[in-house]
Amino acid sequence: MKNNEETVLGTVLDIERFSVHDGRGIRTVVFLKGCPLKCEWCANPESQQLKPQIGFFRDKCAACMKCAEICPNGRLFKEQGKLDFLNCTGCMKCVDACYYGARIQYGRQMSAAEVVKIVKRDKVFYDNSGGGVTLSGGEMSMQPGFALNILKGCKSEGIHTAVETCGYSNWEQFSKILEYVDMLLYDIKHMDSSIHKAKTGVPNALILENAVKAAPLVKEMIIRYPVIPGFNDSLDNALALARFMKAKLKGVKRVDLLPYHSMGLSKCERIGKPYPFTLPYELSGERVQQLYELLKAEGLDVIIGG
Repeated sequence: MKNNEETVLGTVLDIERFSVHDGRGIRTVVFLKGCPLKCEWCANPESQQLKPQIGFFRDKCAACMKCAEICPNGRLFKEQGKLDFLNCTGCMKCVDACYYGARIQYGRQMSAAEVVKIVKRDKVFYDNSGGGVTLSGGEMSMQPGFALNILKGCKSEGIHTAVETCGYSNWEQFSKILEYVDMLLYDIKHMDSSIHKAKTGVPNALILENAVKAAPLVKEMIIRYPVIPGFNDSLDNALALARFMKAKLKGVKRVDLLPYHSMGLSKCERIGKPYPFTLPYELSGERVQQLYELLKAEGLDVIIGG
């Protein structure tokens, strides 16, 4: 990487090595902080905020109060085993002071060069398995310069690149990122814009528009369909998605159905945030199978789980 690229900084939530999800083969998944959507069912709510933040595991807290001793704002810990998230400045001193791992730091600043250095450690495994690196989040395009420089660095090392995106991005910045992307994992959450906005905070017009523009620019594009009970698990919505793909996304055939899970519930508790999604009913295997069969009947390649 060039020297000016090495100094580009961003906020990384986590780097997961030896993943077999989020693209083909063995992959390193780099989770970036920040997201323009606020999906009620979000599986990674700790990734929504761009800056680093504290996570608190109540079951690990021994009430030793070391956190209160070191905190510049000691009133945050008036009650044992509790943290006042609203008044926390994010200095992270309590994280370092906690002997029991009850407090962790979500997010840290890294340079693009540091990320690429970690990714390329496992290049032999990528080469043998057809894997590579995947940028995820959050939403990687919330840090466009950082994402671009990571991808550039990986491509210069001969590493296959993939990105997961919600598609809600400035096209000028997004198109520059796509120049260094081999596989595009693209979320489409609902085909009705008003329903989409009600549960994610944004309409879907930009997302659909960017999907159409992006499809011819990458070697491979996969549509990801998170199946959320009471939100987008209707056959009508699935049919609308299939027809959109056939009409607008020429050459894009694969859809990954990603059934809802409630991992975001416990994560919301750790960052002091209410879990806004109320599950109206359990997602049945029968419903997922119906969606699968409908999309297959429309000529698409469908995988459950991705």
